[in-house]
Amino acid sequence: MGTDDLKLQRIAELLYPEIAEFAEVVAVYHRGSDIIFEINPKIPHAVWFETLKKRCLDLGFFLHLYEREGAFAIVIKDIRPKKTKVPWVNILLAVLTILSMVFTYAMFRNGEAVFHDTSLLLPGVWFMLALMCILGCHEFGHYFAARYHKADVSLPYFIPAPTLFGTLGAFIKSRSPFKNRIELFDVGVAGPLAGFVPALIILIIGLATAKFEPAVIPQHGDTFFEFGDSLLLIVLAKLVMPIHPEGYQLTMSPMIYAGWVGLFVTMMNLLPMGQLDGGHIIYALVGKRTHRIIAYTALGILLVLGFVWPGWLVWAALIVFIVKVKHPPTLDDHMNLDSRRRKIGWLAVGIFVITFMPLPIQTISF
Repeated sequence: MGTDDLKLQRIAELLYPEIAEFAEVVAVYHRGSDIIFEINPKIPHAVWFETLKKRCLDLGFFLHLYEREGAFAIVIKDIRPKKTKVPWVNILLAVLTILSMVFTYAMFRNGEAVFHDTSLLLPGVWFMLALMCILGCHEFGHYFAARYHKADVSLPYFIPAPTLFGTLGAFIKSRSPFKNRIELFDVGVAGPLAGFVPALIILIIGLATAKFEPAVIPQHGDTFFEFGDSLLLIVLAKLVMPIHPEGYQLTMSPMIYAGWVGLFVTMMNLLPMGQLDGGHIIYALVGKRTHRIIAYTALGILLVLGFVWPGWLVWAALIVFIVKVKHPPTLDDHMNLDSRRRKIGWLAVGIFVITFMPLPIQTISF
């Protein structure tokens, strides 16, 4: 007997007593990785199946009941977290992202001078530490919430890329469907909240210790990046940043830059569409039908904002073709959120509002 067959046999033995309590088991076999119990119910299945389904979900298995011409079969899928080996891919991507962040910020501040003076890489190290803290908290917020619900998820995959930040962010891969709206909500909201807190702290520290440098007189052919403001950023700048001297410009320190990027990433993830974090949260809060209305409305707004910032059109395309606008149902969409979770959900919506930037980045050429 192969290892997979032995594993399936053990699962069948584990669930046999649960099923036999309500039905006579006629046959047990497997088709691929699915285990199938052919049964004769002792009492109408409407009475006991939901109870059995909940019990098995708690054990880490999803059940589906099929009926055809009076014959019944229960198909069982194993959705327990899988034991993983050393995550070499995750480690490699994290290392490449760290290097990319360090080099990107150093180039952003000092240009090609970094190739002649490696000490100029040090500010990039501070930027990397701050941004990795934000992204790491965000992704591990998702990860630990998923593991709390016994969902099968991967460790975070960081994405190195030649962007202004040295990365395209990070993600965790879910290898099992969401069991219900409570699990969906907890996993969806944990990331943005866990990432928002360090982003806020880092940004406040950066603004409070901000320095200014003489304003550069632009020359013909020069190109500058202007970073957008959100309501939160405007308020924080007025509350904690030193007075801006006339004729000087703000130095984009590693902490300010990392904090800005952290808020930007939080805002993007909270867009209420598809399987973005915001999509998870809104779906869990209001259900399938209302989520669909909100998602398509948000997509329309992005298309309009594309006339202000073309990047929104890129995001809209990614959402339509990759992330998807609609959200797939959970295994049990009937389980509603409690009042505490609803308050946290609307708090996340509030964070999206105060971190939203209609024009995140603007390129100015002379």
